[in-house]
Amino acid sequence: MPNKAAPPTRPLVRVVIAVLLIAPFVIYLAVPSYAKIKPRLAGFPFFYWWQLVWVILTAAFIGLAYALTRRETGGSSPDRADEKGE
Repeated sequence: MPNKAAPPTRPLVRVVIAVLLIAPFVIYLAVPSYAKIKPRLAGFPFFYWWQLVWVILTAAFIGLAYALTRRETGGSSPDRADEKGE
């Protein structure tokens, strides 16, 4: 079985992916920074709408990190290559 070398990775892209995945956790754990009532948005206290915004941003960050990872690996993953018999 031939040993295929992994595609070259760019360190800057890996750092961006790591930041995209770590940033939401840092924000979620910094509760004292957003444990406020004001400003209100549509009647909701800041605490609630700030968390809702970050739920949406977290999904976007994870999607972007996934897209960058797929681009780095050329659109394939090692698991999928095994299923194809390569």
